Amino acid sequence: MLHFKPITIDSAEDLLPFAIAQYTQSCDYTPGNLIMWARFMDYKYAIWEKTLFISCKSQADLQSRAYLAPIGELPFESSIAILQQHCQERDEVLRLTAVPESFANDISAILPHYTAHTLENWSDYIYSASSLATLQGKALNKKRNRYNKFQAEYPNHSYSRCTESDIAEIIKFLVVERECQKNRDDNMRCYEQWQCIATVKNLKLYKQKAAILRVNGEIAAFTLGELFGETLYTHIEKAKRDIIGAGEAINRYFAADMLDEYPNLKYINREEDLGDPGLRQVKRAYNPLLMLHRYEMIPREHD
Repeated sequence: MLHFKPITIDSAEDLLPFAIAQYTQSCDYTPGNLIMWARFMDYKYAIWEKTLFISCKSQADLQSRAYLAPIGELPFESSIAILQQHCQERDEVLRLTAVPESFANDISAILPHYTAHTLENWSDYIYSASSLATLQGKALNKKRNRYNKFQAEYPNHSYSRCTESDIAEIIKFLVVERECQKNRDDNMRCYEQWQCIATVKNLKLYKQKAAILRVNGEIAAFTLGELFGETLYTHIEKAKRDIIGAGEAINRYFAADMLDEYPNLKYINREEDLGDPGLRQVKRAYNPLLMLHRYEMIPREHD
């Protein structure tokens, strides 16, 4: 019944309707995220009865096969039953990974013999779009101060949307600034850096929103994301570390730019921290509106 095929950049048109329908705010279901992480997470997909099924590595254990919670027109009772049948035919145990908080209770009612474990490092940070666009309020004092310092020290800066003519320069920026040069043993970080470059090379095909910040004519920061409904998903944000406030500046400019073009924008999902202490500190400093937790759901006998 389910015939899974690898997710590639050509899968975007198939995946897009499910992201537009906004079944969840989780970044895991956005085309940009699925395509970018397809090889690392071994994402494969099948569409049956206008419902999206995704096979992947478990976020709790990258050595185990798992499935995202199905999204689409089928009710959970039906789509979970289809997944169970699929796994039985392959003599597999159905393991559900990256289950969004909003889905967990419904799935627990269908699978009462399953336990749900919080994926500690995989919660999405979701912010108020207007808050990031203005950096107003006591909670954002430090971020606002860094932004103001950037404004004072680099008056000759500019923000603009990316065009095809910028692509070669952005790739050069990403190659020079890639963090995996400093830690080649971090497979996930290295993969992410090279996928940033691959995404930029295919920017036109991805149909995402992208912007750059220049200081004295040179790129100091780059960001990219996609918008569905009331939520902007920021998949990439890179800034030169030696230019204090560059990250805060492009974050604010991009949020304000998107809010200006899409007045119904309410939320910005800046994705997970993957347990990285520095990244966690930065994300928390932006005062998230909420944390969208994810769960691993497995049968008790296999717990």
